Amino acid sequence: EEAAMSVAADRGILAEDHSGADSRPAVVTVMGHVDHGKTTLLDTIRQRSVAATEAGGITQRIGAYTVEVGDQKATFIDTPGHEAFTSMRARGAQVTDIAVLVVAADDGVMPQTREAIAHAKAAEVPIIVAINKIDKPGANADQARQKLSEEGLIPEEWGGEVPMVEVSAKKNLNIDNLLEIITLTAQVGDLKAPKDGPAAGTILESALDSKAGTLVTLLVQRGTLKVGDVAVAGSKLCRVRAMTNEAGTQMREAGPSTAVQVSGFDKPPESGDRFEVYASLQDARRVVEQRRKDEVKQANTLGFAGGHGDELKLAIILKADSQGSIAAVKYMFEGMKDSKHVNLRWVLAAPGIITEADVTLAATAPKDQTAMIVGFNTTISPEAAALAKNKQVGIKNFEIIYELFETVIGILEEKVGLEEQFVERGRAEVLAVFNARNGKVAGCSVLEGQLTRGHRVKIYRRGRKVAEGDISTLREGKSDVTSVDEGNECGFGVSDWDEWEQGDEVHCFEVSMISPDIMPSKSRNK
Repeated sequence: EEAAMSVAADRGILAEDHSGADSRPAVVTVMGHVDHGKTTLLDTIRQRSVAATEAGGITQRIGAYTVEVGDQKATFIDTPGHEAFTSMRARGAQVTDIAVLVVAADDGVMPQTREAIAHAKAAEVPIIVAINKIDKPGANADQARQKLSEEGLIPEEWGGEVPMVEVSAKKNLNIDNLLEIITLTAQVGDLKAPKDGPAAGTILESALDSKAGTLVTLLVQRGTLKVGDVAVAGSKLCRVRAMTNEAGTQMREAGPSTAVQVSGFDKPPESGDRFEVYASLQDARRVVEQRRKDEVKQANTLGFAGGHGDELKLAIILKADSQGSIAAVKYMFEGMKDSKHVNLRWVLAAPGIITEADVTLAATAPKDQTAMIVGFNTTISPEAAALAKNKQVGIKNFEIIYELFETVIGILEEKVGLEEQFVERGRAEVLAVFNARNGKVAGCSVLEGQLTRGHRVKIYRRGRKVAEGDISTLREGKSDVTSVDEGNECGFGVSDWDEWEQGDEVHCFEVSMISPDIMPSKSRNK
């Protein structure tokens, strides 16, 4: 079914009524499956960045680039993949006006492609498809179009409403055409925002730098942000000390649809948080103090979610290079909230290196909890490593997010242990009960499948389960046998139970021991 066409339009804080608003550049998010060329496309576009042209090249990456096409501009946001895109959307941070979906011409629609389509549709933003890698042998753009049409994206040339551009990010082919379509899409949306007044917008990324302190990449969505402004994001306070663009050039001010890296936050804010500029430092501090009090109240009520009481309690201390990385790691474990085996609590999740304080925190976890320190794209201080060895606290540090996920799940499966899996193999009805040397046995007719000695049986009487055990003896006629097939009669006994009655229904199961499903609501192959 073809998706209804979405139009680039002002959303989130820009949907509010603003008089005297001016035209602004579109904000574009590039999405797609791993290895389909998203990063290469962004790198190619980066080289056309306005700041790169002015400064002679990119000197640092802040994850956002303003590109000039004719007399129009567009700002590209390099999010940490579509998971973070969804997380930001879920928090109401509607930063994206247009989604560019990158699909490899030699690979077509893959699982993450479908996810990206779903995320863009959910955010109700227009989709432009870049069919990439057309220079490769085996590239088949029409086949990619066919697969995309099956997902509800009908190409314009086939009578649909989704622009699809054949490009090669590696060879820099048709990139101008792609940018022009993005600009035209933005023009249809008539995107506007007020330039005057206090700035407001969204936090894209934040990280701790050993020399510069907290560095935050943010997108100004309305108003103009200036050096010296006082801003609040969540419960974090900022007096803007400095602003730089993607070329590292110092900026005095930044208007709507401009992304800048800012120094001056007292602590790293969360990715997706809305920031606002206040008239005075006193006003901003009052807001921050109230929000921090609210956070303390909430933290005091948080613990492990209500469970069965016998699940493994897992307390994770997560340190990473940035808030974006923290959001991505947490997203990977989102399905664990529905697990009947593990009760997960994030004791600490913050940017920075793994320190002695983190080890001490893990070491003080109650005995009924499993504490784990996990690092992602960060380092371990020598003091923390020594203290962890002394206190026998485990630290796992990773550079690849899927390795982090699989390792933690593997550790949990080992701690939880194996569980029984039942596969029904047969069904029988008790026709008579006989006295035997070691108690009573059931004379049965096998109605379906097979009864096998050693297999587990569940006995039901008038629809209610009355017993469970393993088949200890099995005879057909006067012979001891290992199994009896459907349509035959037999006599058998069950270990530690013999209170049979005529008419009992017997279900026979093969039982195997398997690793439990730690993450019931999230497939590892997702």
